[in-house]
Amino acid sequence: MNADVKASLLTRLSETHTATREILDGIDLEICVFSDTDWRIRDILGHIATWDRILANALKAYIEGSQFVVIHDWDKEEVEFNHRAVQEQRKFSTEGLTDEWEQAHKEFIDALSAMPLEKLSGDYVYPWADERGDIVALVEIMIDHNAGHLEDIAKAIEENK
Repeated sequence: MNADVKASLLTRLSETHTATREILDGIDLEICVFSDTDWRIRDILGHIATWDRILANALKAYIEGSQFVVIHDWDKEEVEFNHRAVQEQRKFSTEGLTDEWEQAHKEFIDALSAMPLEKLSGDYVYPWADERGDIVALVEIMIDHNAGHLEDIAKAIEENK
């Protein structure tokens, strides 16, 4: 694995985060994004912050030679895990939530930046333990995850104009 791959991952992570920040400028974070769960924009940011922080912890653990697992059976635990995480994030003020989102992103970027190149392609148990792969694929999953939520937020904003 080379430094260009790592640099590309870091750039793509930052671009998605920046695009999300830009679309939110002046927007009410209470706009509903998913009516079935009543998730609002602020809940999506909290959800992204939760997973960015999990990935940061997973990358740090991998660098140290260990694992960081939060879900052992994705099909059975994912919905409840995300629900609990959003409920916790709802305790934050809007400013506290956006600060949490920014800090979690920074921790994810910092952890990826610290990842030795030779570890990017190693086999790793993902934080949801029923899947494994290399770190590049793991980070790409999260880039797609965050970009997907950016699309969800943009659609909700457009529908509420």
